[in-house]
Amino acid sequence: MMNVHVMTQCRENYGAHDWDGAGECPQMWKYKGGEDYIIVGAPSVEDAEHFVEYRVCSESEYSSEEVISATEVDEGFRTEKEIYSDELAPVRIDWTERFLSKWCRGGWNWLSAPLTKEIPAGI
Repeated sequence: MMNVHVMTQCRENYGAHDWDGAGECPQMWKYKGGEDYIIVGAPSVEDAEHFVEYRVCSESEYSSEEVISATEVDEGFRTEKEIYSDELAPVRIDWTERFLSKWCRGGWNWLSAPLTKEIPAGI
């Protein structure tokens, strides 16, 4: 088992702000930062990355969050933001309880957000 640091990138579609829902949504995407997730006790980097990609990230006409990197880290790993300020601590998710996390779509509250991608077998 390993700890994995998964980084995401968030985007917001400014074109959707004035969209009336009819026709095709205007596309004016702006990058808006991202999130750090530490998956504790994951079986592999790939499993942790897939969990975040398919169960945490979401995508709509208005916004999206996607995985940009996943790396194995030491047990005491702290992100640069966390070192700078404890208020900027990453989201830590224990692998064995990942579907109970409030960050997991389809876990603690199935209606919290719809799945936007098909989930690979084993995730």
